[in-house]
Amino acid sequence: MVILRQFQISSFELFQSPKQTGFYSSSRSVPLPRARFYSDFRVMSGNKGTNFEKLYLGMDFGTSGARFTVIDEQGEIKAQGKREYPPFMKEESMDWASSWKATLFSLLEDIPVTVRSLVSSISLDGTSATTLILNSESGEVLCQPYLYNQSCPDALPEVKSIAPANHTVCSGTSTLCKLVSWWNTEVPNRESAVLLHQADWLLWLLHGRLGVSDYNNALKVGYDPESESYPSWLLNQPYSQLLPKVQAPGTSIGNLKESIRMQFGFPDDCIVCTGTTDSIAAFLAARATEPGKAVRTLQYFRIANYISAIHLTFSCEKTVL
Repeated sequence: MVILRQFQISSFELFQSPKQTGFYSSSRSVPLPRARFYSDFRVMSGNKGTNFEKLYLGMDFGTSGARFTVIDEQGEIKAQGKREYPPFMKEESMDWASSWKATLFSLLEDIPVTVRSLVSSISLDGTSATTLILNSESGEVLCQPYLYNQSCPDALPEVKSIAPANHTVCSGTSTLCKLVSWWNTEVPNRESAVLLHQADWLLWLLHGRLGVSDYNNALKVGYDPESESYPSWLLNQPYSQLLPKVQAPGTSIGNLKESIRMQFGFPDDCIVCTGTTDSIAAFLAARATEPGKAVRTLQYFRIANYISAIHLTFSCEKTVL
């Protein structure tokens, strides 16, 4: 057995926002804080040659920053780090999409190269009901993201008129209210748009298949996990064509983009899996896996919920592939 240990300070100091057309074309980039981390990985060798262990990467995108953790099949942490969101600005307001994207790729670079080469699957969680509307062909973000706590009271009466009483969408901060509010602005070519949640969008940047979500994130847009489908009262609406395809959390979507694999040194067979919400991630991180156990989540206080995204990738490797 050869045991290698590495201590590294990321040399990545500046993320230059890629040129885009439309809403985010004039965003300003700013220096990102350095990430300091410690990593530990092993290379096993035996009579049958060298066998590299499989590692699993999970990321948590919270309200003010993001974290990553890499674990092995036994759940042992091999590398971890965190970043604050850089203050990208657009017309005196926060350009959240550019900031999240910059943070995502900063986290990937912060992972030691020797660890990246062993990562077999990737997943992440995002804040519940944080919503983006994109062009379904180009992937261009069509408007400022609706944050998790942003309320759309203008859409609430319409949503209440179609949804069952006391449904989870009957709140001004629900994803469905945000979709209806945007739809009612009657923007050009709105029929060609697609809705994604924060986690969906970040994962799309990694796998490139637009329009995929998970049933945890899709709850607040009206998805019914019991029937594993959108309800008829939602499908009958003119904006239903914007709804993403829904899969179980931890389901393999596809391989990591070749360009990203080549840039960061991930394996050719590294897969990207559907994610979940931050609250579900916190529940999984608490390891309440047996009947009789409960988890209480305090508002704005989550402990190591980014680790749960890794459990999703580990679960995917075990049950889906």
